[in-house]
Amino acid sequence: MSASRGAVIFSVLALAALGTVMIYSASAPTADRLTGNGDNTLVKHLFWLGLGLCAFAAVAVVEYEKWEKMAPWIFGIAATFLAFVMVPHVGAEVNGARRWFRLGDLSFQPSELMKIALPLFLAWYLGKDPERARTFKRGFLPVAGAIAFAVGLTAIEPDLGTAGLLAISGGCVALLGGVRLVHALPGVLAVVPVAALGAFLKFDHVKKRLLVFMNPDADPLGAGYQIKQALIALGSGGKFGAGLGMSRQKLFFLPEKHTDFIFSILGEELGLVGGIAVLALFLFLLWHGRTIARRCRTNFGALAAAGLLMNVGFQAAMNIAVVTASMPTKGISLPFLSFGGSGLFFTLAAMGFIVSVSRDGDLAEFEAVQPSAAVEPALPASPPEPTREAAGSPAITVLQSPEAPQ
Repeated sequence: MSASRGAVIFSVLALAALGTVMIYSASAPTADRLTGNGDNTLVKHLFWLGLGLCAFAAVAVVEYEKWEKMAPWIFGIAATFLAFVMVPHVGAEVNGARRWFRLGDLSFQPSELMKIALPLFLAWYLGKDPERARTFKRGFLPVAGAIAFAVGLTAIEPDLGTAGLLAISGGCVALLGGVRLVHALPGVLAVVPVAALGAFLKFDHVKKRLLVFMNPDADPLGAGYQIKQALIALGSGGKFGAGLGMSRQKLFFLPEKHTDFIFSILGEELGLVGGIAVLALFLFLLWHGRTIARRCRTNFGALAAAGLLMNVGFQAAMNIAVVTASMPTKGISLPFLSFGGSGLFFTLAAMGFIVSVSRDGDLAEFEAVQPSAAVEPALPASPPEPTREAAGSPAITVLQSPEAPQ
């Protein structure tokens, strides 16, 4: 387990370090034009990175079992924040969406906290009684209600990308925790098409993004501009890239270049090799995280670790799929690499939880190799000599105690 723990720590630190370099490279021209200081975005990122690494270390050294009792409270706090962020003049509105609390230059996105709160809550509920999870009334319904509540609050901000991520990762935790597929599948088949149709009809940006995904050349200077520029950046990188800091698309051609589309700049500057290296680091992290979750001794630790890892894995897959035009555009960042204060903070905290769970696996391995505590009773060095009574009497064997006088 120490090897898996080291692999997780290495992957997290490597991705965070690479993200810091790429954020500076991608953001410097825009920051210089807007603020006169090209280091402005980097300084903000380093502030959140420092807080995130402190959270990573703090959560890693705390016994993960202590979070079990707090899981319902964390879920309640996250849900409260999600509700209050939609109140006018409380949550900040950007591009028609209320997703952030803002205080000066600092911002906090409650949906990032929910990415941690939902897996912890589901692991707490399902881990207490695995047999209960297989029932419909006391297993499926409460779990489905918690997932629907979190997804619904996130979707009406609107933040459909994060809502979809919560639905997928929450559903996977539910199935791992014992919820029966025969209970979940009818609801999924009924809700998903209706939700997708409702989003398509209600939100104009969803309709435009879907149409652009089907035909990117239909509006290359409008709705399709961002994805076209992202593909140009990736294609320009070739095998080995144009060189660190040498991107041309970051010079005011590609929007959101240091946030949701940072993988495009990475591909342009570091090429196919750099892109594959990032994918390898994510797979390395997920594989060893999976090993840690499987060896955990408690249901709560195993389910929570699996849910947090799936959040990172699915989010990375969704972001890279968007950047490569493999799925419609949505506002979802690349973990560890994209600029985003609260997102980076809570992702690092989640990885600290994985490290904490790994110490439980070390204890299980230690107990497995210990000898049995039972001690066999000591036997005399040699059996005592039998004695016989006088001749003519029955032969009765008497075992004398070794301490008895002869």
